[in-house]
Amino acid sequence: MVEMEQIVQKLESTLGITLALKTLNEQERAALEMSGHQLPMIAPGATYNEVPLDEIWIPISSDRPQKVIVADRNQLTDSEIKLIDLWLSSIQGSTPSTMFRSTGKGDEERRAQALGTWIKERLQAGEVLAELPEELLLRSSLTETMIPFLLINESEHAPTPSYKALHRLLDSYFDGEIVLVPLMEKEWLVLAKQELLDGITTDDKDDTPAEGEQDLLSLFCMGLYELISTEWVGDFHISAIPAVNALHTLPQTVSMLQETMTIGRTFQMKEHIHLSTGLHLERLVFSIPEYQRNQFLREYAAGHTDLFEDSETLSTLESFFELDCNVSETAKHLYIHRNTLLYRLDKIKQETGLDVRSFSDAVLVKITLLLYKVTKRK
Repeated sequence: MVEMEQIVQKLESTLGITLALKTLNEQERAALEMSGHQLPMIAPGATYNEVPLDEIWIPISSDRPQKVIVADRNQLTDSEIKLIDLWLSSIQGSTPSTMFRSTGKGDEERRAQALGTWIKERLQAGEVLAELPEELLLRSSLTETMIPFLLINESEHAPTPSYKALHRLLDSYFDGEIVLVPLMEKEWLVLAKQELLDGITTDDKDDTPAEGEQDLLSLFCMGLYELISTEWVGDFHISAIPAVNALHTLPQTVSMLQETMTIGRTFQMKEHIHLSTGLHLERLVFSIPEYQRNQFLREYAAGHTDLFEDSETLSTLESFFELDCNVSETAKHLYIHRNTLLYRLDKIKQETGLDVRSFSDAVLVKITLLLYKVTKRK
């Protein structure tokens, strides 16, 4: 069993400990059964934690476990044991010629699930800067520069798309191979190569690099959302951040995507696409402790927050701020006469004492509006 010996050697090199490959005899099997381990009943990937001599025995095969990897109990952490289990599970059914590379769709899904499990464990442990382990086989599909997307389906009644169906749909849209990693039941991480945008930016030389990438990423997400919402009925949301090093920052990347999703949905309630590059002020406001947010609203906006309950006033202010406080452009965007917009702005000034056409007053109203949204959402 040369291939399995190679696997043991690779694990030893990666973990820096001594491992052994062991074939169980009848006495050892009988001893385990007497201690409560009914070997034929144990699920594939289970770890025998009560074997003699302070050893950990990890079964290799999903069949009746004849062979196990043996390690000193004190040299392996629970996370390392789980990673070994996941890696062994991911290569079940592989032939000698395919033991160390992914060819089947089933193998790819298992490896994606193993990566997703590792990411979730790191986030739960607060280890957002953890390096990607060598033993995760999906590592070979990642590069140092990839664009990450977080996709969430919050439909209660619509069926969750299968991994294969979603992967097939994304492959067709991205026009190339992507990495799809399941996180929660209806939450997926999507990683695409940087070339996705590089090939597009060359066609638009007028934009600055930062603005061009942001606009292209926004347009790309819009197309992706339309594709998914057309294919599957449901409430989908997408968050995206600029390119990251997928080999070294995956837990941190997922954390940033989840935070962007939360902040975007708090302040952009009607939107389904949320980009970190457009939420700088919102991120700052979101980080303010709740008691300070409430104190600010009481002291500086007492009696004025009712304005934000009016949909017309709210729409007017949001459009006015999005268009850099330009009266003419805002009137066009809202399909109203310029005088009508001026009347609305004067009305806001009468009720609050703040003229949003003045920079300092506009900043105060903008911050008040953001604080109101996050406080109301809470």
